Amino acid sequence: MHILITGASGFIGDHLVNALLCANHKIIVCARHPQYIRQRWPEVAVTKADFTIDHTAADWMPRLKDIDLVINTVGIIRENRTQTFDALHISAPIALFQACESMGIRRVIQISALGANEKAFSRYHKSKYAADQYLRGSALDWAVVMPSIVYGPGAKSMALFKALAALPFIPLIDTGDQCIQPVHINDLTKAIVKLVNSPTQLRSTIEIVGPAPITLKTLYATLRNWLGQGQARFLFIPNQLALLGARWSERLANTPITEESVQMLRSGNTGNVGPFITQFGFKPRSIEQALKETPAQQADYWHAKLYFLASALRFMIAFVWIFTGFVSAFVYPIELSYALLSKIGIEGIWQPLMLYSAAAMDMLLGIATLFAFRLRMIVALQISIILLYSVIITLWLPEQWVHPFGAISKNLPLTIATLIMLVLEGEKRWNMH
Repeated sequence: MHILITGASGFIGDHLVNALLCANHKIIVCARHPQYIRQRWPEVAVTKADFTIDHTAADWMPRLKDIDLVINTVGIIRENRTQTFDALHISAPIALFQACESMGIRRVIQISALGANEKAFSRYHKSKYAADQYLRGSALDWAVVMPSIVYGPGAKSMALFKALAALPFIPLIDTGDQCIQPVHINDLTKAIVKLVNSPTQLRSTIEIVGPAPITLKTLYATLRNWLGQGQARFLFIPNQLALLGARWSERLANTPITEESVQMLRSGNTGNVGPFITQFGFKPRSIEQALKETPAQQADYWHAKLYFLASALRFMIAFVWIFTGFVSAFVYPIELSYALLSKIGIEGIWQPLMLYSAAAMDMLLGIATLFAFRLRMIVALQISIILLYSVIITLWLPEQWVHPFGAISKNLPLTIATLIMLVLEGEKRWNMH
């Protein structure tokens, strides 16, 4: 069967492509960055698509030639400057479904989310529900798959839970008795493969959940034990304070922690596993069972411990640049700055121009780092400036290298720390689907 999959670079899409390839299906992937797909799966056909702008049926129809089935796995848990819930969860999927109707493609599987219903309060769930409802009202042979929190290798939500579990004191909203029902990615993909291979008409909404609910408090204790971190100690946070912290996290940190995600966790996320077992003929594994099957490795421990330190490192590097620029421009005695500039041959009108331009550059680089704006380019500029300053000081002010406060020698660990920040932030962005 020729199957077109959207969102293959995301967590669910990545695992689903592998599962369907193992089931001997011909996979065609729509991706915004085709080069990643070609490197990941050389045997998979790739066509370029962009859910942020492909919002008409005409955009999708050329990509659907000779396709038997379409699976949409695109989803984001938080918006950014270019990706919005309306664009990725509503406009693009509906255009894709309309194109399927026009091209005579009968079968479509939509990966939605547990809680995407008429009672939804979050924009995430409401946007998913809007596309689901359009599909349900179409003449297509559809399946709306509604998984709970999905975990497994590469899962962003469980990565956050593991990081929280590794903290000295684990924060809990209110009492931490909110229930979730996470499902393993292998159980989800196994179920979807069965849907793909089903000879009967689908036209059904399917909740995909774990075998039983688990409270957040129990989940954190289980994950902490799995990481080998000993007994869990909890910090109980009132809901309003948790929401306030989430607002700041949403603005400054690249994590799934947002005001809406905190509200969703507080309301719980559970379903009935009975229909799943009846339809697919197997019982999904519990998270306790899955953790026993995959003992924690050193990489798991490092990832959990570094998860929040990545943002902390970015904040500190941003502080260094902003503080340095501010002190240079407004605090440090200007006559001493000019004396240093004179030693390297900068005189007259060039002194204030050089001083205040460099200070402004430092502060702008710090602000850009704080908000993770084009971080790769910013890091390249920072390291270039550090190297330039170091070369100039080595040639004209070599005595600064033996300053007891290590004003210049600290550039060496700062350079390494900046590169580590880029790696950690880049890894988090790769997982933020």
